[in-house]
Amino acid sequence: MGPDSYYDTLGVSKGADDKEIKKAYRNLARKYHPDVCKEEGAEERFKKINEAYSVLSDPQKRAQYDQMGHAAYSNASKGSYGGGGYSGGFSADFSGFGDIFDTFFGGGFGGRQRSGPRPGADLLMKMQVTLKEAAFGTEKEVSLDHIEPCPACDGSGSETKKFTTCTTCGGSGQMRQVNQSIFGSFVRMTTCTTCGGRGKIPESRCKTCGGSGHQRARQTVKVKVPPGVDTGMRLRMEGYGDAGEYGAPSGDLFIEIAVAPHRTFTRRGDDLETAIEITPAQATLGSEVEVKTIDERTVILDIPAGVQYNTGLKIPGEGVRWQTRPGDMLVRVHIVVPDRLTDEERELYERLLDIEGKKPSTRGAKKGKGFFQDVVDKVKESVK
Repeated sequence: MGPDSYYDTLGVSKGADDKEIKKAYRNLARKYHPDVCKEEGAEERFKKINEAYSVLSDPQKRAQYDQMGHAAYSNASKGSYGGGGYSGGFSADFSGFGDIFDTFFGGGFGGRQRSGPRPGADLLMKMQVTLKEAAFGTEKEVSLDHIEPCPACDGSGSETKKFTTCTTCGGSGQMRQVNQSIFGSFVRMTTCTTCGGRGKIPESRCKTCGGSGHQRARQTVKVKVPPGVDTGMRLRMEGYGDAGEYGAPSGDLFIEIAVAPHRTFTRRGDDLETAIEITPAQATLGSEVEVKTIDERTVILDIPAGVQYNTGLKIPGEGVRWQTRPGDMLVRVHIVVPDRLTDEERELYERLLDIEGKKPSTRGAKKGKGFFQDVVDKVKESVK
């Protein structure tokens, strides 16, 4: 693992168990939470700690991460942006991820509401690729509908870029509500409805976005799919989620991969499996046959003499292209017995049976003539 691996971020070894990972995360999260740590870069460090824990605490994600490597898993692509106005809905499956720290500790450090501008939400999108694209990697363009900063006010929500202190919450961003019950008074802190928790309001609201600082937009994103991906794996594109509040970073876009079935190839880990049909003569004496690879190249496969049905023959290096070494192509041999024989072929098979000391079936011989030949013979007999 490189110096920027998720294991290094949490300060644990690659073989650490779930208990060690959780303990390391708790300690680091408390130390670098923005509400506690005022060191420069603490917020960015805290975000990386969350990101590392979200992967290493999930067995499936961790296995994918260990297999693909940090660069391929966490930085599939920064993408490329082709802007454009919003032009309708988007049919992909999107859902928010939320802040893992809030989930883990039950909402805010020490039970307090989160302070400061809120980062944008992460988005999830599903993408289908072919088995060939999964084996070799590919680059695809997708249309993404998400929330972006308003270009008229640079995401501030204020035409003048100036703000005034919210009079409702006094700049705290929170409202104090007291509820009476038979058990006494209960105090509840909620986000200020006037300023949305920012503690300040625009001096002059932006007419384009109504003061929200955001707008819906569609962009075209180029996604680089690394070789070796499999169904269920997720690629992360940093900063391509929804825009955060003014002064906060955008969320990330996660792309979940689904690999479509192939007509002739089946994936077995890093290997690709296919089948070929050969004759009994080829199986008995051995032969050379041409086999198509998944990228439509032709390779020569040597069939050994005496090969049995469904034997797997390996062609090295023609499987899934991983970072280190490619998998292999496994060719299953299917021996096909002909149901139609020429006179010469029939004579040769009869001689072979004679050598083996066995007698041919008369019923089988008649059937071997074929349906149409059988009809012709019956017509001849009726004429006589």
